[in-house]
Order: sequence, then C-alpha cells, then structure tokens
Amino acid sequence: MEHKNLPPTRLVQIEPLKKTSTSANQPESLIFEPPTLSDQQIYQKKTYIAFRKISGFIYTKHSYGAARRWVLAQILPDKILYRWKPYQRGGCNRCGLCCKIVFRCPFFFENGQTTACMIYTSKKHAPPPCVVFPIDPVDLAEVQREVAPAPCPFYFEGEPEHPTTWGAIKAEIRTELGKRVDKLKEAFDF
Repeated sequence: MEHKNLPPTRLVQIEPLKKTSTSANQPESLIFEPPTLSDQQIYQKKTYIAFRKISGFIYTKHSYGAARRWVLAQILPDKILYRWKPYQRGGCNRCGLCCKIVFRCPFFFENGQTTACMIYTSKKHAPPPCVVFPIDPVDLAEVQREVAPAPCPFYFEGEPEHPTTWGAIKAEIRTELGKRVDKLKEAFDF
C-alpha cells in the first residue's frame, strides 16, 4: 500500500521543537527540526522564487496577489499593515497548500509525517509576505480561491475603521497632516 499522496499525519508547529525539550508525554520519535540552510543556499532559493513569481505573471493570477503581498509588507507602516490582525481568527494548520500554489516553494519541507518552513523562524531571512499573511480579506480570498476546495483556517470577524488599504493610507496621511498643522498653529500662536 502506497502512502505517497496522503497528507502528513502530524504537522509541526512554526517554532521547531528543540531536542532538549523532551517531556514524558512526547516520545523522541516526534521531535523534528527542519534542515538548516547556509546564507548562500537561502539567497539562491530566493532568486529562484523571484524568477518563478515573475514568470508566473504570464499564466496565473496568484503571482499578482503574491506581488501585492510583498509590496504591502515592504512599504506599509505597521499601523496600516497590521490593522486587520485584531479581527483575524483561526490559525495556520501547517498544511502547506499556500506553499504549493504556483510552484512548490523551495523552503517548504515535507516528509511522510511532518511539514515545516526552513526559514520562517529566521529573523534575517523570513519572507515578509509569509510572515504577515493574511494581510486583509482580499489577500485571504485570493489564496482561498487557489487552494479550494481545501479551506485555509484563517478568517476575519468584523473590520477596522478603514477596511481598504487605500482608505487606511488616506486616513493616516490626514492624521499626520493634521498633527503638522497643529504644530505650525502652535508655533505661530494661531
């Protein structure tokens, strides 16, 4: 009987277990640490990912969503980027479906029993789009469309005062301009 196509029976938490943290309830066989990569290997794999994502613009909508996620994670201030987090429910079940949408991510590790990301917990190399996923309902809907019919366990209940990214940016600009005007009024005694 072949078990190649079956999903892993146990999924690993994002923070890998340390070998020294065994307990009476956890047998030694369940301890798992994903392989470690050198900086050069990581940069090579990131270059491969960039090439695949850029070439994906030709044949898939998901590459546009991934590019949106990357740009937002790079340029938005945390106040705007994380405005949906208080409304986010559910959590990652480490199924890896989002790591295999357009192509299998080279950092995704899977063996017969476990799955893990080899760089997610690295502060230096963790990909911002993966760390902030899902940014907002648009982001989640785009990924849900690609992994259907298997549901991603994330969902949102409620919404912030400014639900759209552009609305949140405009509100932040208005607030900052208001603060500067108030400072100028105070400086010139208006």
